[in-house]
Amino acid sequence: MPTATIQVAAVTAPDQWLLGAGANKVVAVNAPTDDAASYIRTPSNQYRQKYSLAANAIPPAAIINSISVFSRVMKEGGVAQLWNTSLHLGAASANGTVHEAVTSYVWVEYTDVISRPGGGGWTIGDITSLEVSIFSAFCNYQERCTSLWLIVDYTPPGLMFQVFQP
Repeated sequence: MPTATIQVAAVTAPDQWLLGAGANKVVAVNAPTDDAASYIRTPSNQYRQKYSLAANAIPPAAIINSISVFSRVMKEGGVAQLWNTSLHLGAASANGTVHEAVTSYVWVEYTDVISRPGGGGWTIGDITSLEVSIFSAFCNYQERCTSLWLIVDYTPPGLMFQVFQP
């Protein structure tokens, strides 16, 4: 099945992480993965950074099989730190796996398949309203995020056949 990568487009609320390096918080987490050249960072525990999504090229009649959140994160020091990514659709949210960053100053990549917030199957319309976030569940030092985007696995629309009768 084909996949589409969807970058973030704009900061939405809550806007709680700080810009660590780079032009702005959107550039800091979009491709390319450039580690210390651009990233956002946590100021403390229990902080969320949320983004809206950029336009995508998924065909309108495609079937969405799954949506994953790709992230590249590092902790600066201290004890193990916990964080996760989430998807938000209106008032509903769905959380990805809580990850534990153990080794300091090592960038680690994660890809979490996250269910549709509110349940049910994904639709193309969901993607235009979807938001993505990263949450610092526990950190006694700063966590950094240099990449945060969606990977959408989809089935392209099939060919339509018309039956002609003589």
